[in-house]
Amino acid sequence: MTVDKNKEYIGEGFNGKLKYYWDDAEKKYYYTSPLNKNLKVVTDPIMLAALKKKSPKDTNDAYGGDYNPFLEEVSTIKTKFGGAGVAVNGAGGSVRFPHDMLIDEGEDFVMFDFYDYKPPFQGRNKNYEKDSKKVINETLEQYNASGYAGEYFKDKAYPQILLYMPQDIQDAFSAKWEGKKFGAMTTGILAAAGQGAAVDKINSMGQNVSNQLKKGTAELAAKVVTGLASKLTGDQITANDVFGGISGVARNPNVEVLFQSMELRTFDLTFKMAPYDESDVQRMDAIIKIFKQAMLPQYKLGDDVEVFGMKNNALEAGFIQVPKVCAVNFMRGNIRNRFLPRYKMCAITDVNVNYTPDNVYATFDSTGGLGSPVATELKISFMETKLVFSEDIKERGF
Repeated sequence: MTVDKNKEYIGEGFNGKLKYYWDDAEKKYYYTSPLNKNLKVVTDPIMLAALKKKSPKDTNDAYGGDYNPFLEEVSTIKTKFGGAGVAVNGAGGSVRFPHDMLIDEGEDFVMFDFYDYKPPFQGRNKNYEKDSKKVINETLEQYNASGYAGEYFKDKAYPQILLYMPQDIQDAFSAKWEGKKFGAMTTGILAAAGQGAAVDKINSMGQNVSNQLKKGTAELAAKVVTGLASKLTGDQITANDVFGGISGVARNPNVEVLFQSMELRTFDLTFKMAPYDESDVQRMDAIIKIFKQAMLPQYKLGDDVEVFGMKNNALEAGFIQVPKVCAVNFMRGNIRNRFLPRYKMCAITDVNVNYTPDNVYATFDSTGGLGSPVATELKISFMETKLVFSEDIKERGF
């Protein structure tokens, strides 16, 4: 096999069976295998993430590589929430429920990481000052940067949370299409506008408007009739009533379906936690309070927060700190499960805690007198902070 001279050999993987290459012109990774000597583009998101981490090549990407989930293998609980329970003191370690859950290879669980919200347009102009022709969010990579790029999300705000797999995992995309009615005159104008070059369009449009005005005499007559009826008798009739009553016809609605927009993905995850011992009780309490803290705004602004370059005590009275954002990953061991939904950075929209999920109030007697419920249901609602595009599915496995 002769490898294209534009392809740079960067190493082997998968026990030496796969060979990897980089094409600087195309900005893509390639690989070959013993069974297929032809170069193939690397599309698997896990393989891509590993290659970008091991052999970063696209140095022109000002926004860093893809967000790569990192499993905190050390279980931890730190500090206190008021007088009872346990809580958070910066990042580091993971809070798990149940406390002895397995996170080894082959084990499935959900991983939550919390980060400070990054304004999507903060500091973006610095990459365009030297080239006035560049446009912000010109590429999908730039748009996605504040959605999951490692350059934006480095420091975790709270400890990682690991929970067992819920029973309500779903994935739904919602597109908004609308049926639009186009009258005979409007369809002619639009048809003219969709032809040829710009100058020809304008000339053609004028001719088509003239032609459509001739067709519009019936419309004008109907308008006169409806106006006269309303003025003389007070009856409210439409042009279609006139056409139907006089000629037995109705307007052709000329309905066409047009794409309007995509909706941001939303999803819920529900966990019913029934602690086995006091260690589980502590972790359940910590997890609930971490989610509450993350979704609520902070009254005191962060030390590095500025508003239009201003940073003083007066800002404290007029502004509050935006809540944290959350990375949600379905894991299998220490890697993302590529067969389950993948999400960009998410906002937490609702935290719902049901302390009587079985419709019976019952507490433990042996939890240091704290009276913890025997079961608690936690339902968290999320909204993705970025839209998902077709390329995201193909290139990153969303």
